[in-house]
Amino acid sequence: MKIRSAVTISALLLSTTPFADFCPCPSNFNLIKIGDPIQQIIATCCAPTSQKKYKAEPLVPQKWTYYITAPANPSDTTQGSVEMTVTFDDSGKVSNIMVNAQSLATTNCGTSPTMYFGMNTPNSIQVGIDTLESVKKACGTAKFIAKGAPSEDAPLTPEIMELQYAGPPPVILKFEDGKLTEIKK
Repeated sequence: MKIRSAVTISALLLSTTPFADFCPCPSNFNLIKIGDPIQQIIATCCAPTSQKKYKAEPLVPQKWTYYITAPANPSDTTQGSVEMTVTFDDSGKVSNIMVNAQSLATTNCGTSPTMYFGMNTPNSIQVGIDTLESVKKACGTAKFIAKGAPSEDAPLTPEIMELQYAGPPPVILKFEDGKLTEIKK
């Protein structure tokens, strides 16, 4: 009987210690996987420190305009800029690149573009390969963004939920229509 009382008292003490607030996530995300439903993850990981809910923007044709520093001209001391326009189709892929009214298949969009607008240069982008995300990563935020209207047969946009866990390290779990799609560390 004394052993049972000791076990009960130990369990009671442990439940009131910091172990009672133990949250296995975000320190151990081996417990969850992409595709798991949000209810299962909250039950496994405990409640997040914050959450954000929103609708994803529909993919529509877009045109992004950048002004990048022109290559240096030894005969002219003034430094101008070059207009670069990147057009995306309704799937988010680059469909056209225009630099000073010249259509290109690939270009360098860094702040100091080289005279050669070829592939495999730093910050290069390519028609049919790059997406909205990869262009933004390579070129930064555009000065101007023009968006078209979604087509009538465009798919419905999913509901996005982001759960943030304080960490260490801080982590955001992204869900689309109730299923885990991304773990951002």
